[in-house]
Order: sequence, then C-alpha cells, then structure tokens
Amino acid sequence: MKTPCMIPDDFIKSFGHDISEFVQDKIRGYAFRYDELSEEEHDGCVLQVVKTLLANDIIRAGEHRVVDWNSGWACNLEKLAEWNMGIDGLVPDYYNKYPYLRWQQRFIKPCSHDFERNMLYLIMDWLSDKYMRDAEYIYEFGCGTGHHLERLRHINPNASLCGLDWAESTQKIFSVLSSLGITSRQFDFFKPDDNFVLKDDSIVYTVAALEQVGDKYDKFIDYLLRNRPKLCIHVEPITELMDKNNLMDYLSIEYCKKRNYLSGFLTVLEQMEIAGRIKILMSQRTYIGSLFIDGYSVVIWTPQI
Repeated sequence: MKTPCMIPDDFIKSFGHDISEFVQDKIRGYAFRYDELSEEEHDGCVLQVVKTLLANDIIRAGEHRVVDWNSGWACNLEKLAEWNMGIDGLVPDYYNKYPYLRWQQRFIKPCSHDFERNMLYLIMDWLSDKYMRDAEYIYEFGCGTGHHLERLRHINPNASLCGLDWAESTQKIFSVLSSLGITSRQFDFFKPDDNFVLKDDSIVYTVAALEQVGDKYDKFIDYLLRNRPKLCIHVEPITELMDKNNLMDYLSIEYCKKRNYLSGFLTVLEQMEIAGRIKILMSQRTYIGSLFIDGYSVVIWTPQI
C-alpha cells in the first residue's frame, strides 16, 4: 500500500531540528511518496548488499580515481554543451541507479524517478536556508558538476560562490555556467593549495566529496584551520553515528569499509574539540541514504584557534 507523501514532521524527526517554512514548502513540492517493501523485497535488498560486500571486484575510493571523476564530469559537460540540456545536464548520473533507498533505518521503494536526488537536495535546502542565505563568501570543495552551487544561487543571489574540484572537466563546466557568477578552481583534498586563501567569515561545505578520501583528510583539515572559515559544513557518510547493532546500519558501515569511504572523520574532530582547536556545532544523522549506505549525515564545526 502506498503511503501518503512525507510531511514536514517526518523530516523534523529525522533531522532532529526544526525547519523553516521555506524548507517545508520544498518538502511539499518534492512530493515524496514511496511504497513499503514486502518481506521478499526487503530480503532481496539485504542479499544484494551482502553479495556486493563479498565480491572481489568492488571499486575503492582514493587518489587513483581522479581519472574516473574527470571522465564522469566530462559526460555532464557534454550534456551541457552538445545536448543542450541546460541546468538538468549538471545532475550526476549516479543518482537513481537502484529502485530502493534507505529511510529511517529501513528500505523503501520510491514512487518517483528523482526521489533520491531530491532527498539530498532537501538536506541542502535545509542547510543552505539555515546557514548560507546571508553569507558573503561560500566555497564548495569537491563540487563536481556544480549542481549544488547552481541551486544555492537561487537561495543566496548575492554571495560570492566558488566551486573547487580536482577534475579538470569541472573547470570547463563552470566556463559554460559563467552567467551564474560562480567562480571555480582546481583543488585536491590530498594536496591542498595554500596559495588559495579563503575570504574572511566564509562558509565552506562538502557534499559526498570527503567520502572519497578514506582516512586521508588531515591535510584538508589543516588547510581549513589555517584559513579559519566561519563555518565548515559536511554532508557525508559518518560511520561513527551509525548503530553497529542495527542490521541496516551495520551493512552501511561495512560497505563504507569495503569502498574505502570516509573513516574516523568525526572521531578526529571530536579529539580536536577536546584540545580546544575547534567547536562542533552539529553532528546529526538525517536517516537518508542510498541502497548501500546511509550516506548523508551532517557535521558542522568552526575553528577556535
């Protein structure tokens, strides 16, 4: 049986925070409708994840994948430049690959094609509205095609927006999007460029980007501490917030290990907070994810020294 559309109270519960009328209107506009799974469908999802975990050909994240990401964003560039798809051409192809998603520690079957993408967009609507609406300088590190920045431009039309990514094709995409007034620069999490200095009182954010560095984020954290942004916002898979005694969470944790996704990030930040170097303002699950991982937790911190 189909459930009614998700309502704002569902997301207030999942986010653990109140949400504005702006975000509530977005929820209604997305019309999040889904089917609950039968026992057979649920078991099929679990089996698919387990088989993937036991496979030997899974692709691991890391520095070696820059070529893959450059190729992936080049496909979006082609959509923009040759297929004349407009802003829709910015949406990465990895969304909506599977018919099932995670919601509040269970699998569900979305009733719309853009359900997964819009769930992430809603998280960014919430964070952009709450923290970035009046910011003067905003940087997205690991911005990929720039689709989050394009949407952020509608929420904050006056900010200086800058997208940073290690793929050369990203810079070409932004040359096509020059009319949006968003600048771009090549940047490597593994080898931060200290010649690129952030503006005072800036906002920094990442979305499923630090995911790709495994446990090699120390240089990027040091870079941020040297530049002292006002806020650092991360929407990433944070395994420390998962419940190892919950089957869904356990599978997510193991998949992150298998893929060499972000590891120990929140633990390091918590140690830095104890040392007085930063202050953590939020570490919160959204209980939203893909078939394989609960990948969109939120961590927000600010430098202290």
